[in-house]
Amino acid sequence: MATPCHIILYAKTPSQAQDIAAAIEKNTRRLEHKYNFYCNSSFLSSLNNRSQQGPSIFKIDHETRDVLLKIRQLSENTMGNFDISVGTLKHCSSFSTAAKIESCRSDLSQFIGPNSWAIIDNDIQFNNAHVKLDLGGVIKEYAVDQAGLIASHANMSALINFGGDIYVNGVKPDGSQFAVAIKNPKDPAKNIAIIPLTNQALTTSAHYERNTIVDSKQFSHIIGQPTQDGETILSATVISDSVMACGVYSTALMLNPALDITANVGAMLIDQQLRLHQNIF
Repeated sequence: MATPCHIILYAKTPSQAQDIAAAIEKNTRRLEHKYNFYCNSSFLSSLNNRSQQGPSIFKIDHETRDVLLKIRQLSENTMGNFDISVGTLKHCSSFSTAAKIESCRSDLSQFIGPNSWAIIDNDIQFNNAHVKLDLGGVIKEYAVDQAGLIASHANMSALINFGGDIYVNGVKPDGSQFAVAIKNPKDPAKNIAIIPLTNQALTTSAHYERNTIVDSKQFSHIIGQPTQDGETILSATVISDSVMACGVYSTALMLNPALDITANVGAMLIDQQLRLHQNIF
């Protein structure tokens, strides 16, 4: 998952904890390989590196179909602000000048968007040869959701944390809630808020986590996010019952802070003055 992954399990015996931890690791590594954008042997790469020059269609397994249908719905919920077809633009970041990066993205932007791919029965259809799907914004989150289910099925309280994508199952043995810290986006070594969680998911998106400077211009890992003077939101934290949903919404809110999110999703945005804008807590 290209990030530190931590699991806290409360089990009756060490062997029970080891069994659940092993099951979570096995499933996580399976998902990591299956949907790895950069691994040529991954299932996702077999879709992205297709040889057809025009529209094409491929069979997909049930898990992939379910994941993509969930992504499609979440993308619609964010008014298209979250878009996995931006994988088409990822190689643009390898260019050595800002002008080339922006030109590459401009040239390829016509090939992305929700209409560039579709699920039809058990098939995926691409409407052009250029579009590539990047599940980097959802598979780690999906893996955390899966890890939470594994712990839940074992009736085991747990905190799953894969690079800041968090799911909490149950409460601690003493009945207290798990507490998750939110970083100060201007000083990530410090915390700006503490959030109690029980049977909930939480993710935070922030451009300070991963960005690149080319020709004195900063490019965020969130493609499409402004990173210059017009920027107003430094981080977006979302809480819901699904880490996958949280990840989609937190990314989308970085692109459009005014996005109207659903009633069962809580959000906390931090602006440049470190003011907190929230609909919960």
